[in-house]
Amino acid sequence: MPASVLALFLALASCANAALSTLQQIDVKTFEKMREVERYQIKIAEKHFLKGDFKIALAEYEKFLTLYEKSAGAPYAQLMWSHTMMNLKKPKTALREGFQSVIDYWPESNEATIAAYCMGDAYRTMGEVKDAQKSFRFLIKEYPDHEIAIRARQDLLHYSRLHQDMEERLSLLNELTFKVKRTEKSRDACIKACHELAELHCFAQKLDEGKKALATTYAGPKLFDQIYSLSAKTVKHLLGDSKTKPAALKLGDQLIATLRAETSVRPELASQFLYQAADLNSTLGRPAETMKIYREIGEQFGMNDSLRGRMADWYKARDKRDEARKIYGEFEDQVAGLKNLASMSLEDGKIEEAIGIYRKLIEIDGDNSGEHLWAIAACYEKQSDWKKAIACYRQVDRFPANYFAIAKCHRQLGEQKEAIVLYNQIKVVEKSAPEASLQIGFTYEEAKDKEKAIRTFQLTCKRYPKSGQASKAHSHLQNKYNINVTLGGTEEE
Repeated sequence: MPASVLALFLALASCANAALSTLQQIDVKTFEKMREVERYQIKIAEKHFLKGDFKIALAEYEKFLTLYEKSAGAPYAQLMWSHTMMNLKKPKTALREGFQSVIDYWPESNEATIAAYCMGDAYRTMGEVKDAQKSFRFLIKEYPDHEIAIRARQDLLHYSRLHQDMEERLSLLNELTFKVKRTEKSRDACIKACHELAELHCFAQKLDEGKKALATTYAGPKLFDQIYSLSAKTVKHLLGDSKTKPAALKLGDQLIATLRAETSVRPELASQFLYQAADLNSTLGRPAETMKIYREIGEQFGMNDSLRGRMADWYKARDKRDEARKIYGEFEDQVAGLKNLASMSLEDGKIEEAIGIYRKLIEIDGDNSGEHLWAIAACYEKQSDWKKAIACYRQVDRFPANYFAIAKCHRQLGEQKEAIVLYNQIKVVEKSAPEASLQIGFTYEEAKDKEKAIRTFQLTCKRYPKSGQASKAHSHLQNKYNINVTLGGTEEE
């Protein structure tokens, strides 16, 4: 290719990549066959198309077709003429005189395949779904191996799901899974289809068919893992209907047996398979069997905190809280065990007990004392012991969150002045200023200072007009005080 032609091609390609869709870009082989004068004319038309000057672009594409009727670029010019008509909101003309003409006059061209898809797309734009489906089916029939046929199949799949047309859905999924050649451009669609097909078969209790679909993509251990994952999902699906529950239980038993067999095949993953078997028993509503496997794992591989956590959850789910507490007390990670014990104490309403555990945590986990002090402060809030809560929050270096928390406690004590002082200090933090301003308004309300409350809400609207707090202040002024104010607020401070 001469240097001047190459430069022109690169310019066109760069422009196309920036703005033209894949349905509008010229094929490299077509471009190479065109004379330089023809390329120039296409470039002129394309320039106007990209600028949105569609009437001028239309005239330029028509000029190309008049001057270079026998050019290798003629099908492309006709295709782009059609796209231009679509942009001019004339889809019927684009269909009848544009895309269809590409197919009729140049049926063997790459542009004809693109035009066949564009016809379906145009019908879809017009809301004529049946005609769109008809066009996509025509494309698949006439050009089954073309990459754009993948796109047509995906569009038809969308409609088959939407209209619950299981026959067409299965047909398309089978084509994508078993018949379509897997290339770089088709691979993802084919893999996705094989998963969807396998799930449909498994949910219909056709497990062997589901395995065949997955086997088009996976082999060996990866195939086993995929089959297991889908089968476990199928168990949950079948359990949802009393009619299929017996099938779910049967499939669950088969999976558990398979998992146990797999522990011998892949001993390095034996604990993982046993955990999966435990989860399946839990799904199947067999708690006793679940605990049996947990104990088996502990005996075979040794106890660890992850397993202890599962066992504790099992006991809690059955309201055996003393057993769960005992398990947490055996944690190797003492901090994690104590945190769980504190959470249980709070769940049981034993606030003082929780405080004692958090104080013990401070002793053994001093680097995170702030976190534990915060938890103690929250406990005092539950007891409405606001002064002790304030004392704890003051020891935590977590500005401005601690100031917000302290201010809230002062308000509970009726100490509105102290709260307002804290909120004003918070306002130095840009992100927190709108919330602090809003809370000052509510604090004035609690202090029965109506004028200052209104003025503060108005200032919140003025100073932070784009914030959510401004919207709340605006709404509050309307609902409580019947004051209508724009989010720009008052001009006076």
